[in-house]
Formats: sequence, C-alpha cells, structure tokens
Amino acid sequence: MTQHVYAEGQIWSYRTRPNEDGSRVIIRAIEALPGLGEVFHVSITDLKLRNHRVEGGLQRSLPHIPVDRAALDASVLEIDGIAAEDTEWRAGYDVWTQAFVNGDAGVFDLPVAEILGYVETIVAAAGEQPEA
Repeated sequence: MTQHVYAEGQIWSYRTRPNEDGSRVIIRAIEALPGLGEVFHVSITDLKLRNHRVEGGLQRSLPHIPVDRAALDASVLEIDGIAAEDTEWRAGYDVWTQAFVNGDAGVFDLPVAEILGYVETIVAAAGEQPEA
C-alpha cells in the first residue's frame, strides 16, 4: 500500500462507492494525538448518502470525519486540487475534540467508502427508534 504525503487543504480522489465517482476527500486538519498518532480531519463531498433526516433523502457531504493514516492510504488515489478556505467542518471537529478529551471518541480506521456505509447504517437505525 502506498504511503502518501498529506497536507491540509488537499483534495483527493478516492475509491468511492458506486455512483459517487465525483466524491472527494478534503484534508481539513492534521494533528498528532497521544495514543493515536496522526489524525486526519477530513470532509467528504459530492455524496449520495442515504439520510431520511434531510430533504430529498440524500446527504451530499460529511463536513467532519476523523480518520487515521491507514484509512486514507487505503482510500485515496490522487490529488485533485487544493480546497478553498472553509469553516463548515469546524463545528463537527469541536464536538469530536471535546468527546475525545472525555474519552468518548476515536478515529475511523476503515477505508472511506466503508465509513460511508457505516454512517448510512447508523442513520437508518436511528430512524427506526420507536416514539415515546
């Protein structure tokens, strides 16, 4: 497996799910954390993520997902540009950071396409909760 050189702001093509060929991974921040090593905070764009909670039933992006190097190395194909400055991902990052400090959060070590499948499963299961 190739180990790429990563930098904040890079846009990468990756091994997408079917029908999401235009989806991209954007590296928003890179940090080293005790016990985890490098953590890459990424946004994923141009998705067709099934989500019953959004209008039309498809979520087009995930502003913040924390992943490890192995997850990126297993996913990305080539650099596709540099992203414009964006702060939309910061809210998710801030929530994750507080949860991490409290011992309630980690990072994904799965390829990005598998992470998306996992997120869809969790969102779908959340919709099946009985009303009180």
